[in-house]
Amino acid sequence: MNEMNKQEQAAILAIPQRVERLPMTSYQQTISFVIILSVFFDAVDMGAMTFLLPALIKAFGLNPAMAGTLGSMSMAGMLVGSMVAGKMADRIGRKLMLQWSMIIWGVSGLLLALSWNFTSLLVFRFFLGVGLGAEYPVANAMLPEFLPKSVRGRYMTVMEGLAPIGVMCAGLVAFLVLPQVGWRWVFVAEAAPALWLFLIRRNLPESPRWLESVGRKEEAQKVITMIEQEVVKRTGQSLPPITGTTEVIEKHGKASFGELWSHRYWRRTLMLCILWPASLFGYWAINVWITALLVGKGFAIIKSIQYVIWITSAGIPGFLAATYLIDKIGRKPLVICALLGSGIAAYFYGNAGSLTTLIAWGLVMQFCMWNLWPSIYAYTPELYPTRLRGTGTGLCMGIGRIGAILGPYVTGLIVASTASKSTVFAVGASVFVLAAFVVLIFAPETKGRTLEEINR
Repeated sequence: MNEMNKQEQAAILAIPQRVERLPMTSYQQTISFVIILSVFFDAVDMGAMTFLLPALIKAFGLNPAMAGTLGSMSMAGMLVGSMVAGKMADRIGRKLMLQWSMIIWGVSGLLLALSWNFTSLLVFRFFLGVGLGAEYPVANAMLPEFLPKSVRGRYMTVMEGLAPIGVMCAGLVAFLVLPQVGWRWVFVAEAAPALWLFLIRRNLPESPRWLESVGRKEEAQKVITMIEQEVVKRTGQSLPPITGTTEVIEKHGKASFGELWSHRYWRRTLMLCILWPASLFGYWAINVWITALLVGKGFAIIKSIQYVIWITSAGIPGFLAATYLIDKIGRKPLVICALLGSGIAAYFYGNAGSLTTLIAWGLVMQFCMWNLWPSIYAYTPELYPTRLRGTGTGLCMGIGRIGAILGPYVTGLIVASTASKSTVFAVGASVFVLAAFVVLIFAPETKGRTLEEINR
């Protein structure tokens, strides 16, 4: 009788409390793995152009301006994909939009392999960017909705922290495939993981939080009940009691960009719309010139690339540190420290007087930058309620792409006008410090709070 009362009580509670009381098991880990790996495949495809651009320049006779345009096409597509897909994920669902994003980038990758001229390359690369840009806000909105607050930050940072490994895998694919069968088959190989969508269809439920937020309460109850049954099956124990059972009531209705600027959310939206483009501007403005600074100091190109690989390797312990610190010290202090650390290290890297100090500051810079990115990706979707989470995340990521597009362009103008690459690093450092100040003033802390508590 007592057990029946518990079941009846659980049945009438809101979805968030039922998600929060679940212990982490292999079932939630499987859900997380399916979402995280879909983003990892994105990173592999996004990194392909880094290694294929020389082959494409040779195959199509591209001049530097054409090559630069091709390189920026994916960013333009990602801008569009982020904004559109985030909003659509709030309207038609996380799972469906995640599948569509994989279809778009998978088909676009295959079409890239069939490119016959420069125009077709541009068009297909743009649509590949749309698919890639679509997946990030959808995955970032979906993953935290399955996780309790105790582990949410850790899993979110892992998802973004795998990006540098994805780029390395893109290089490995190019290294193995390009000499054997040419650049077209590299695009085919990197489009093949889009077949992962069949595992998404089979193993990934729709977010019960999203279902509840759009008024589909009966479906939400079925999904959360199924998740609870899977958890019980894996633990072999009854579910723990639910604490903090205050019902969370969200306003139903269509998500809109206008509401992101309402009295409740405008400070968060303003902060993110400065943080994202500033961080991407600083990151791309600086990283484009890392190797060039070494070459400018007299090192051979191959030797400079070798040094940059060493420097970039600091990103791996950087993101691992973020997965630990984000739930220990909180999102806001971690983002601020990472921004300030990136800015300080970038300035001293650009003004280093010896190879030893240059590499040392470069290691610190990459460590801090990869502290920063997983933290921002984990933090952003937490700042909006379920029905606005995709829309808000997509808007901020989309605006961020403007910074990624402007960074290399603006710093190119700076180098052309001053002939000093160290000025680039001073500008990048200033942008990072500005972003840190904005976060300090406007950002709330989300550590240890449920998604609903943050947005109540």
